[in-house]
Amino acid sequence: MVRIYWHFRTLLAWSLAVLAFIAFALTNPAFLNAGNLYSLLQSFAVLALVATGLAIVMIAGEFDLSIAGTIPLAGLIAVKVGETAGIPLGVAAAIAVTVAVGVLNGWLTAHYAVPSLAVTVGTLVLTIGLGFAVAGGKIVTLTDFEPGLWLDQAIAEIVSPRALLHVVLVVAAGWLMAKTWSGMKIRAVGSDRQRSSASGLPVTRVLILAFVISGLFAGVAGALQGLTLASGAPGSDEATLLQAVTAAIIGGVALTGGKGSIPGVAAGAMLLAVVGNGLSLQGTSTAIIQLINGGILLLIVVIDRPLNRIVNKSVENSMSTTQHRVPTNH
Repeated sequence: MVRIYWHFRTLLAWSLAVLAFIAFALTNPAFLNAGNLYSLLQSFAVLALVATGLAIVMIAGEFDLSIAGTIPLAGLIAVKVGETAGIPLGVAAAIAVTVAVGVLNGWLTAHYAVPSLAVTVGTLVLTIGLGFAVAGGKIVTLTDFEPGLWLDQAIAEIVSPRALLHVVLVVAAGWLMAKTWSGMKIRAVGSDRQRSSASGLPVTRVLILAFVISGLFAGVAGALQGLTLASGAPGSDEATLLQAVTAAIIGGVALTGGKGSIPGVAAGAMLLAVVGNGLSLQGTSTAIIQLINGGILLLIVVIDRPLNRIVNKSVENSMSTTQHRVPTNH
């Protein structure tokens, strides 16, 4: 019953995304233009990658606010170091820093039993301050435009190498969570940390892994975005953080931990990307788009509440039946 419920949540998110896509395609012929589909897939790929990293932390029962700081910091470092030492070293340095932030988040949360919200607020402020220190309060630019142009060149007119790389990482994360022991451990820790610890699971390492994946994905998204823009600036990216949270919840990730799927998160990201793209094409203001995104999230929550109650009742009845079943002696 529980598995059917989460499959339904994923199906619901994808169904809404498909319906939104069809609605915009029927009401605005320009929506299906190759250039617009390219823009749509670019937005989806970045959001799906960041939301997937955050979702893994949420499934582990924690939260990562620091991605709002690591995304711009990664872009800034990739541009700053890439300008002087070469693009590969710049990207490597950016990802190394964001992974280190992930290690710090996971270790502090697990080792000192500090709530991750408090820890990641601290590392968010830390990454913002580090960004200003690196940039000296200025916008840093990259004189070599070729890497960015290559990353965003159109393949079949609708997708770019950067978007494809993001999607590959999302698929890899989905495989990790669905098919490996690491994914099972993340779910177990998110479901019941005390029982997981008592059963011998390495809770600290599991939490560090979850935060490292979040930092890695935010770092990749930020670094490649910095290269395509050929510039980086210190600050924070709360807009992407809020969209990532919304995509994860729409996709079925539970705020209480232990539940959720990466395909569902991808569906949530696609729904937000389609709605944002379609409304922008019609000239809708950013404020109205944000209101509509909030309405979609509230609708999903309202639909989810009775379904979740039914599933919980079914599980309780099943456990009660099992406990009261008397073995028959032959």
